Amino acid sequence: MPRIPRDFSKRDPMEQKFLVEGTWCDACKKADLGMLNPVEFEENGKVIVEGICARCRGLIRTTVVVKERKEI
Repeated sequence: MPRIPRDFSKRDPMEQKFLVEGTWCDACKKADLGMLNPVEFEENGKVIVEGICARCRGLIRTTVVVKERKEI
């Protein structure tokens, strides 16, 4: 399936910060190094944020998982 572009800038600023700072880089084998130039899209039914590792400049991807909220 092709990528369906989404607008990362429309996310709440706190959520953007969480997604950009809370990353994992496979090349560095470290967490929370930061992501540069985030791009959001849908692919195969999943929402992905992809960007560049702030440390090694390698490609990193984060799958966005939305948990259902229960109304009380």
